[in-house]
Amino acid sequence: MGEFGVLIPALNPDEKLGRLIDELIREPILNENIIIVDDGSSPEHQHYFNDIRARYADEVVVLKHEQNQGKGAALKYGLSYFREWYPQIEGVITLDADGQHAISDVLKLTKAFNGKDLVIGSRQFSKDIPFRSRFGNVLTNKLTHFFTGLDISDTQTGLRIVPSIYEPVLQTFPENHFEFEFKMLLKAKDSGIEIKEVPIQTIYIDDNASSHFRVIADSISIYAQFMKFIFSGIVSFLLDISLFAIFLQLMGTESLSSVMWATIAARLISGVVNYGLNRQVVFEKQGDNTLMKYCILMVVQMVCSGALTYLIAHTISQSGNVALATGAKLIGDGILCLLSFQVQKHVVFKRRSA
Repeated sequence: MGEFGVLIPALNPDEKLGRLIDELIREPILNENIIIVDDGSSPEHQHYFNDIRARYADEVVVLKHEQNQGKGAALKYGLSYFREWYPQIEGVITLDADGQHAISDVLKLTKAFNGKDLVIGSRQFSKDIPFRSRFGNVLTNKLTHFFTGLDISDTQTGLRIVPSIYEPVLQTFPENHFEFEFKMLLKAKDSGIEIKEVPIQTIYIDDNASSHFRVIADSISIYAQFMKFIFSGIVSFLLDISLFAIFLQLMGTESLSSVMWATIAARLISGVVNYGLNRQVVFEKQGDNTLMKYCILMVVQMVCSGALTYLIAHTISQSGNVALATGAKLIGDGILCLLSFQVQKHVVFKRRSA
């Protein structure tokens, strides 16, 4: 087992931070390399840091941001400090300052650490957990699995052991708030880092009142990882459906051949836009031979779209018109969109092996 560092980002802590340090100091494996990052706490909270400095001057280093910069920024600051001053450290344990991580669980994670995996403590969300915490975590976990294929039961846990080999990559992340921890999970595989989950207790004190998670702002920041998927699809879809309706109107007929030609013309134009957005923004230039694979997918999807549009429209009514055909296309393309995304994720823009 390698040597560990302990990193605690803290914003306006209370007496629970002191109790946490007391517990850490009592554990031989945890008591030598402890760093607290004061992330711009207000003056009335400074005595908590001063007390820790006075009692544990030789065991604990307290770093400080003069202004609040966010949990992600505090973590990056602490991780870089470990790299510079404690090069022997193999893994950095990150802990929240609010007393919601049991030391017994921290020790469980250290036993699971092998020097190269990212080990996370996964909480169990029963009905006695505050609703906002339970709902937000479950929703994020489901979205993460659907959009990325990453099957993690607790994406927002603050209890982790970060392998030192991952630290240089983490410093390149521009995110400075709670979304930094989320991206740490999303990008692990790209860096050859496996994720190992260890079940831990779920502890919420005073209905999680001490949490600094900004429900709206931080949720938007986290879900922004998903919004680019949706944005690309909406832009391309609106362009495609508009061009389809225009081309079909110009042709003046709703026959199968007209539907197919309107579908082809609209899809060629919207496909160029969609490929560019997906390649540059959504999948961040991942994959090999993506243009060829995307073109094959687009042709298959285009044929299916035209046939499905015609089938749906004429199942509803034999006296077709542009509005009906356009509505049928909305339904058909909605079904194909979900299938297309999975093909693009797993085939077209599949991550290169690390």
